[in-house]
Amino acid sequence: MIKGARCGVRSFFSLLYVFRCECCRITYVKDKGAIALALVKIENLRKVYKTAEIEYETLKGMNFEVEEGDMFMILGPSGSGKTTLLNCLSGIDEPTSGAILINGVDIASLSDGEKTKFRAENMGFVFQAYNLINVLTVKENVALPLLARGLAEKIANEKAIEVLKAHGLDHVINKFPSQISGGERQRVAVSRALAGEPEIIWADEPTGALDTKTSFMVMDFMKELNEKNHQTFVIVTHDEKIIEYATAILRIDSGQIVSFKRVRESGDFARILEDERS
Repeated sequence: MIKGARCGVRSFFSLLYVFRCECCRITYVKDKGAIALALVKIENLRKVYKTAEIEYETLKGMNFEVEEGDMFMILGPSGSGKTTLLNCLSGIDEPTSGAILINGVDIASLSDGEKTKFRAENMGFVFQAYNLINVLTVKENVALPLLARGLAEKIANEKAIEVLKAHGLDHVINKFPSQISGGERQRVAVSRALAGEPEIIWADEPTGALDTKTSFMVMDFMKELNEKNHQTFVIVTHDEKIIEYATAILRIDSGQIVSFKRVRESGDFARILEDERS
């Protein structure tokens, strides 16, 4: 169920949970059955940067969907528009035109304050450089976004400890980021992103600063959370080694979609690789 709506009445219809916000005149639907629904829907997304001299189109009319529970990977070379796309999807940047619907909510229609609240309550973020605060302990880093959402310090710290223990990180709870390994720091960053139980996690090059062995450890960790909690991850990467973890693979170049493949069954991934080689 999407969080942060301003008003509404709730009703249950069969296997669907339907929420109607009468202020916004929008109906949000979350599936309780076996059929996957689009958690994120992108329609004709464009992003144009303008200066006095030039106009540069970085995203050129993209259309795709992210299903609930996806490990959705966006791949492409440097300068292909991956980070711009992620910033638009997460509401950090504004698209020039097109629609970004997250559980039926058009985030472009929200005010700055509503967008900030929507991100805080429905999204988590993981970055290549971890973005942990070195003067805070691991527990305090994980608790920080919960405090920003208005939780009392005691409750936020208890939640942070609960999440870290659940993720096998109880041995680093009271350590500082400089005292733990790169792999542990990235797992802490993922735990911080998940602490508020968001609908979706945006990850920008989460293995970019890690060696191969540690990259697989972090991806095993993320995949376990994805499967256990039906947590949705959208991952921007140029690391071809980790695409075996994906349920959907979107390749882009020069701001355009080159290919889109969805992994439905165990044999699909081998067929996708074979298609790309041919």
